[in-house]
Amino acid sequence: MNERVSSSSASAKKSVIEVLAGHGKKALFATQLLAGLRRYNLDKDVMDQALAELEADSVVVLRDHFCADPHLAEVDLRVVALLERSPVEEAYAAALREIDLAWNQWLGEYLANHKCG
Repeated sequence: MNERVSSSSASAKKSVIEVLAGHGKKALFATQLLAGLRRYNLDKDVMDQALAELEADSVVVLRDHFCADPHLAEVDLRVVALLERSPVEEAYAAALREIDLAWNQWLGEYLANHKCG
């Protein structure tokens, strides 16, 4: 059973990396990543476990965001980026830039189009 879980975990991590790599260097919201993982039949819990392991192994950077809008109270606003194979400091800086770009673009569009009444 342990071997099966280990194999399943490795497969899930590989799938997460494939989806992220398929978007170039761009960061994805966790919901976008989950949508990309549907073809691998992975659910949110498996994705979350794979992301935690990949983050611990310094393969991805995951940043959680917050928006005070009550309509977003239960929305997953995490953004994830794949770390490049370069010096650690440069890789983290590049990943954080991509995360910030994705977040700022989404937030700008959201604020420009959302009408709270």
